Parts: sequence; C-alpha cells; structure tokens
Amino acid sequence: MINLMCLTSSGGLPIFNRKRGDCDNLPFATIGSLNGVHMFCKSQGVNIQTTYMDDGLIVWREFENCITMIGAAKGITEEVLSNLLEYAFNALVLCISLNELKRNKNVEQLKRELKPYYPILDRLLDLAETDFLKFSDCVLTNENSQMLLRLNEFSEQIGSPFCTVLLHQKILVGTEGWWDLDVLDRKLLITVIQTSNKPFPDVPVYLPKKNPNIAYRFVCVALKQNISVCVLCGAEPQYADIENIARQIWKNDSAMMENAEMSYPRNLPVDLKLDQGILGLILINKQHSKYMMTRNLQPSSNGKRATAGAHRLDILRTFFHQAVDTINTFLQSPSKETNKVLKSVESYWCSDYHKCHAYAFQDNLICILYIAAIPTHNMR
Repeated sequence: MINLMCLTSSGGLPIFNRKRGDCDNLPFATIGSLNGVHMFCKSQGVNIQTTYMDDGLIVWREFENCITMIGAAKGITEEVLSNLLEYAFNALVLCISLNELKRNKNVEQLKRELKPYYPILDRLLDLAETDFLKFSDCVLTNENSQMLLRLNEFSEQIGSPFCTVLLHQKILVGTEGWWDLDVLDRKLLITVIQTSNKPFPDVPVYLPKKNPNIAYRFVCVALKQNISVCVLCGAEPQYADIENIARQIWKNDSAMMENAEMSYPRNLPVDLKLDQGILGLILINKQHSKYMMTRNLQPSSNGKRATAGAHRLDILRTFFHQAVDTINTFLQSPSKETNKVLKSVESYWCSDYHKCHAYAFQDNLICILYIAAIPTHNMR
C-alpha cells in the first residue's frame, strides 16, 4: 500500500494524490496535517524526513523549494519510498521542465498541465514494489555484441550518442552515451515508453539530471514486434528519417533478433543453464546502475517445498532491499573511529523453504535464491 502526495511548498496546496494497493485516497484534512508537520518543523529549523508507525512509515521530501512530496506506505523500506518520491518529482520535471515547475504560480493550471502524465506516476508506484528504481532493467543475450555494433552505426548516422535497443521494454544494449546518462533519466525515459498511448512514441522530454530545462525528443522505432530502437535527439531528424535509417541498418538481421527474443522471459542466453539448486538470481552492475533478474524455469527435484516462480522473484527483491541495500546504505557513512567507508561483501538469509546469498565483487553484486537443501557453506 502506497499513498503519494504532492503539494506546493509555499502554501501547502495539493497538486495530486495518487495511490497503489487496497487503500483509499487520504482525505484533504489528513494531507494538510502531514504537510503541517513538515512546515512546522521547517519553521523551527528541523528537517523532518521519516517517521515510523506500527505498520508502516511516512517520508517527507522537499525539492527545489517549490514542491513537497509526502509518501505513506506499508511493506516497503524507507530507501525505496525515498527513491519513489525523488522519481515522482523528477517525473514532473521530465514532463514540463524545472523552470516551468518553479515559476508556475497557478496551481489549477499546473494540475491541468500534469494530468496527462499521471500514468507515469502510476507506473512508478507499480515499480516501487516490483522493480529496482536505482537500476535499469536489462536482458543478456548471445546477440548483444552484434546488436551493439548495429546500434553504434545507427547512433552515428542519426547524430545522437544517446541510443538504446529494447527487448520487451528491457534494455538489450545501449551506446556509451546512453549509459553515461544518469540512471534516473534512463529509467524515466523507459517509463515514458511503457505508459505511452502510442506504441512507438515521439515525445518531447526534459532530462532532470542532464539538463532539466532543455527540451529533447525521445523517439522509439519498431525493429520487430517486441524489439525497438530508441534515440534521444533534437528537432531533427524527422521521425520518418529515423525510421528509414533503422530499417536500413537492421534489414538483414531478422534471424539475430529472433534469437535474441528467445532469451525472454529468462533474460539470459538460451544456452546458459542454471543449476537445479538455484531458484533465481539478480545480477547488478553498480558502475552503470543496471541489473538483470532471472528465475530458473527448470523444476527442482530437491527442496522441502516448491517455490512458485513469481514468488521467487519477490523473495529476491525483499532480500535485496532488506538485507543487502539496507546494510550497504548503513555502512556508506564513514566510521567515526577510522573515517573509512565500510562495505559489506556477503550477506545470507536462511529459512525452512529457501536460502539467499549475496556476494559483492568490485562493481558487481549477485544475489542468488537457493533451495533449502543447499548447505550454507556451499552457497559461496
């Protein structure tokens, strides 16, 4: 359950209130009270950020001295809810620019301008519990290197360094410029595609991290039914020209794209088999803020009880958020005694039905869900 509230910082006027889960929208009196707590603390020089309840938490965040975001939720961590508030604010910037957001004094006009973009906010609410907001969702295939060669050629002909190929709206490959974009910008751009009422959009966007006040175009062109190429560019070239260039570059690669599509929904190459003792895994690259999640589609012959496929991924997400991400966030602050930042290398969870193990190596992190029969010392 999540309630997401947005208000003006100056007057506490509500802009929108979105929710996810089996709950009602909070009444105006409750929203006003929550904002009143924030405004009172602010007047006393106190920056209130989080409060915990018996069955949930409330998080306040103020952005650019113009927008206050309040999140009330159950079943998610403070880190996830804080990230959601940041993404929700930057989704507003993506749509109308930071300058427009800061100088717009008419709340009713602002509501009208933002209303067409509410599906993006609703999508972010959905992602808060089922995705990793701080990382881009990727697919690994045997065709990645060939596809990247084609994409770099496409990028050169289009004249934009910011290009990516998507498979089922997950990143297959991206140019160097694409990975240089902040993960928040990348994530919001993919969300635009996921929520567009057009199958292959050509939409104006602002990049909250790269440049929140310069308009770009984000263009998506179909290569195959579930494969598309996306480019971030200016007013030129025209959509038809982008489409023609894409068709020309990938015209002889139908077999390659068909082979790549076979990696979905495992998100792994078809010839890469997982041990039967592995139920699922998450592979994270921190340098480029990207991740790949998969579950073993082969039934396990061991274990006390079979774990359903979707539930496996839920267990992995919970393990990451509560055991791995929370510990790393805590350790990132320098030690008072040594003034050094500590990092956790491994983490374990064990239950009657499954075991989890996380291992960090350089910029990579892997989280694996095992059957319960695997000895703990063998998980390494």
